[in-house]
Amino acid sequence: MRGHLATLIGADPAEIALTNSATQGIGIVATGLGLEAGDEVVIASHNFPANLFTWLHLRRLGVRVQMVKPAGDLIRVEEVVRALTPRTRVLALDWVSYTGGSCLDLVAFGDLVHRQGGIFVVDGTQGAGALGIDVHHLPVDVLAVAAYKWLLGPYGTGFVYIRPEIQDRLELPVVNWMSVEGAEDFDALPTDEFTLPRAARIFDVGETSNFINLYGLEASLEFIGRVGVRTVTEHCQRLLDRLVDGLRASGYQLSDSAQPEHRSTILGFQADSLEMTTRLHQKLRANQVAVSLRHGWIRVSPYLYNTEGDIERLLSVVRSPS
Repeated sequence: MRGHLATLIGADPAEIALTNSATQGIGIVATGLGLEAGDEVVIASHNFPANLFTWLHLRRLGVRVQMVKPAGDLIRVEEVVRALTPRTRVLALDWVSYTGGSCLDLVAFGDLVHRQGGIFVVDGTQGAGALGIDVHHLPVDVLAVAAYKWLLGPYGTGFVYIRPEIQDRLELPVVNWMSVEGAEDFDALPTDEFTLPRAARIFDVGETSNFINLYGLEASLEFIGRVGVRTVTEHCQRLLDRLVDGLRASGYQLSDSAQPEHRSTILGFQADSLEMTTRLHQKLRANQVAVSLRHGWIRVSPYLYNTEGDIERLLSVVRSPS
């Protein structure tokens, strides 16, 4: 399992902890860093809730959470620059926007917060499995992923990559007994003195006991490994290219993910007003076109099972007068 996940993101198995969600992965870091009153965290207002409320909850400890509010679905480097201070300990952003699909330049943001002495925490749920990533060549300290999206896993599965230097800084409030060395020998438990491995698996949540979920996730990861992430990327982007052409011809506004430098496998579009966009979303759903409405954007997120015919059907509904 860890081997598949590590290969997927360019990590080592010892840097992977198994979780039940992106929330759990982010929480391991948010609670483990021991942030105190006066410390600062910078987040974006359009982060997915998993990468939002966990940090906002730290306000009860006196931690200052600075929320950057970008105008569109893409946060800009200059917006974050204004929010960083010498007290910034964490910058937490989403790799790919769950609203319009815009993809961040992880190097630019990671280098930025590292120069301030902080760490870069990324929610990778909307990208991992659909876009290639190599964390060992990126200034990403933590990458938390829920496995139900592009990894095709069951709900209640996920993982978090934690750079070894960050692992050493994290407090471990709860010990998962399965990670204790020698704990499998019930007749000779190391109760006098026990040892934890120097690996991210000490942060595994109890979900590792959920064999059904994990077997399902492993089968999905094996499938993705056979198909290849590049195949997923190319297929989905080819479909979205067709969608972009059709939507532009019809006068719709597109999210920043339509720009080559911010491209992902998700696209957002909107009509002239929120009311019109909402009605169009309802119309698409009524015609059995499965899309989401997120912060005023209609989000389209195709996969390998989708075809050009599906895109043409979506466009035909958009173009129909009523």
